Amino acid sequence: MCGIFTIVGQHLQVDIEQVKYLHRLLRRGPDYTSYLSDVQLCQELKGLFWAGVLHLRGEELVEQPVLDDAGNVLLWNGEIFGGIAVPDGMNDTQVLMAQLLECGNESDLLSVMSLIRGPWAFVYWQKSTRKLWFGRDVFGRRSLLVHFPKHENDVLILTSVAHKPDSASELQDCNVVYEELPADGLYCMDFNKRNSYPMVTLFAWENSHLPSADTTCSDLPQEFSDTNNTTNGFPMRIQCGAKLTSNIPPVNTSLPNPEDTDWIMRMETNLQQLSADSANMCDYVDSSLSSAAEELVQVLSDSVKIRIGNQVQYCQQCITNTPRQQQTLIRIDEEPRRDCCKDEKLSVCLEHATVKCEIPCRRAKVAILFSGGLDSAVIAALVDRCLPAEEPIDLLNVAFEQRQSSQQQRKPAACSNTLNTTYDVPDRLTGRIAVQELRSINPGRTWNFVEINVTKEELQKERATRISHLLYPLQTVLDDSIGCATWFAARGVGYLVNTDGPPKPYTSHARVVLVGMGADEQLAGYARHRIKFRYANL
Repeated sequence: MCGIFTIVGQHLQVDIEQVKYLHRLLRRGPDYTSYLSDVQLCQELKGLFWAGVLHLRGEELVEQPVLDDAGNVLLWNGEIFGGIAVPDGMNDTQVLMAQLLECGNESDLLSVMSLIRGPWAFVYWQKSTRKLWFGRDVFGRRSLLVHFPKHENDVLILTSVAHKPDSASELQDCNVVYEELPADGLYCMDFNKRNSYPMVTLFAWENSHLPSADTTCSDLPQEFSDTNNTTNGFPMRIQCGAKLTSNIPPVNTSLPNPEDTDWIMRMETNLQQLSADSANMCDYVDSSLSSAAEELVQVLSDSVKIRIGNQVQYCQQCITNTPRQQQTLIRIDEEPRRDCCKDEKLSVCLEHATVKCEIPCRRAKVAILFSGGLDSAVIAALVDRCLPAEEPIDLLNVAFEQRQSSQQQRKPAACSNTLNTTYDVPDRLTGRIAVQELRSINPGRTWNFVEINVTKEELQKERATRISHLLYPLQTVLDDSIGCATWFAARGVGYLVNTDGPPKPYTSHARVVLVGMGADEQLAGYARHRIKFRYANL
């Protein structure tokens, strides 16, 4: 995903290289970086637009910020998987910019953005209407933080990532406090109406909870909530505009009827009778359940195929861009890395600042956060169906160190591989079993089972220096747990464990990492769901 950053203010003079968290933005967009400064929004206010690009889709990298001939500016951190047609080989950024250029009014722009299926966060300056648009998809799947100005000399900031105050004193001294921009819809600031900061208009998703029009929205950042103490428009207030059509259907709130309940209980009993050596599951289920299962598999397969399709056919190591943090300029390594595709010709494309192999890269370009549970195992099997047979797949298995007590340490080792004994957590054990199953299903595929062992010292260090800042302003225990596992998996540094030979150091260069999070919540996979159904038909 890309890193985007916008700042708006009076007499704006910003040294972008002095932004405290610039290095974190750069890591989100390592393939290209650039910025536009002194964009005149109104008589008193100017804007700066910065972007770091991670090239994920299309054959050619599209530079950001995107500036068209009409003076419009787009920062895009997202992927279009449907709703708007993206031809094979094209980058969705250029397709979206072309669509936005055709928007002559507010309604046209809202229509375009409501069509998009996929995760996104964006900032768009439409010069002809002098409006600044920003927002996230209905699920909030891309990060976008906001600092709204509290007085006329303050600044508006939109950023993918920020800096978490390290202490209470730093928080007290900090004049810029960030909130996660709610995924309620599209936000718009109309700079035609006044020379200072205008009121923000929210075009909320049709299926989301909406407050009354022209009132403060209860779910918005704190800056919007205090309407009794506004002075000259500060703290900033919000007004609600027209509804924005969401392509997400509303949640089905209907309850099962008695016939449905009896059928479900009967199928559960049949499945419990299914023994491990049974040759055919269809002997225990009726045709309606088989049909529903096949339909679900097809829907999941289509989703995975769309996600890994039209991606860059080179691994991270093939694309060796290095930003200079200078506008529209980028440096290419003088000595490209050649250990990825040895004995193959390398071509240097100066126009798009990439180093590519003329023969497609043989490294894994897709990885899976692989616990060995049902969710990740199903995703791995579906990816296997969608990728060419010769492409390897990285299975990233994260285990956090579990230290033994002194009494346990005096006991003889339970297995010969003593280096991993403290990392034999449940996810590691199920992962080893599941990868063997995958190898038996498709022995022709190269399955790279990567054991990522995280010591307590490393966890504490990376959590303090990196992960907590990436999660900020979120800071619950669940945020930390999911964030740490995802971060270490995405880093991809561990040991490659194959059936032959000892483990060896390995770094995944995949640019796409798939996760199975959310399946239990969507498909009622927890024990509490079954209990509720049995005793309350819910």
